[in-house]
Amino acid sequence: MRHHLLRRALVSLLAATAVTAVVPAATAAAADPTTCRPTGENGYSSDLRPGRALESGASLVPTPGKVELVMQADGNLVVYALGNPGGPKLPLWHSGTYGNPGAYALMQEDGNFVIYQQGGGPQTGGGIWHTATYGNRDNAYVHASIRDNGEFSVSGRSEDWYWSTDTSEYRYRLCSTDGSWTRGTWAQSATVWLQLQKDNNLVMYRKSDGKAIWNSGTYGNRNGLVLEMLAGGDLTLHESGPNQTVRWHTGTAGNTGAFAILQDDGNFVVYKKDGGPGKGGALWNTATYNKL
Repeated sequence: MRHHLLRRALVSLLAATAVTAVVPAATAAAADPTTCRPTGENGYSSDLRPGRALESGASLVPTPGKVELVMQADGNLVVYALGNPGGPKLPLWHSGTYGNPGAYALMQEDGNFVIYQQGGGPQTGGGIWHTATYGNRDNAYVHASIRDNGEFSVSGRSEDWYWSTDTSEYRYRLCSTDGSWTRGTWAQSATVWLQLQKDNNLVMYRKSDGKAIWNSGTYGNRNGLVLEMLAGGDLTLHESGPNQTVRWHTGTAGNTGAFAILQDDGNFVVYKKDGGPGKGGALWNTATYNKL
């Protein structure tokens, strides 16, 4: 694997984020590959109602050990997935507002969620980033919310009242009946994270040190990519436009009912319909089981 691919995949994001205190994390549940089913539930959430601020250095944590929203001291607002207690965290999204020490975030009465420079505010100015959800729409439940699945969203008052990071967690098993992953989607096992990044690269990170150990090499495509297990058994990354041009695939077509699993041993594997861990029937894998 060419290391420059991995560096390019997240170099801007890693440079933008600083290490902050980690909330104690629970170990991910062992994989149960017996059935295909829809993606997991959103879980609990932590909300900011109008007039509430997330001060510099503060965080919102719906359930300890899952995800957190951090207003970092450097001014960057970051959504992290939490891994092993005291270990690295996976940055799922950030506002790109680093370089503004003391900046804070405010859920405004007008429905807009704004990051202000230190000393700034609705009356004094100094806004450096916002969700553009302000308006006059009658929405009784204006709020910003971080959910256990890693999605940070804002319900505002504009006609386009909903804004989201689109960083939802999916199950570790992907079947043709499960729908598809869009950019920002991620999954985890006990040992690794797998994320379809905003740059279109599908990347696996190990939880022990946060290092990228595999990637699809699909960063930089002009159109957004979608990860989908096709009915015929081929796992593909294809464009989301009308042509759905395939940019990467496992080459496992001709295996109706095949499915993919992100395993606790760190391997991402495509199995035949009746296969699985302990049963055999592997059709393709990332060969990352020895890289933990």
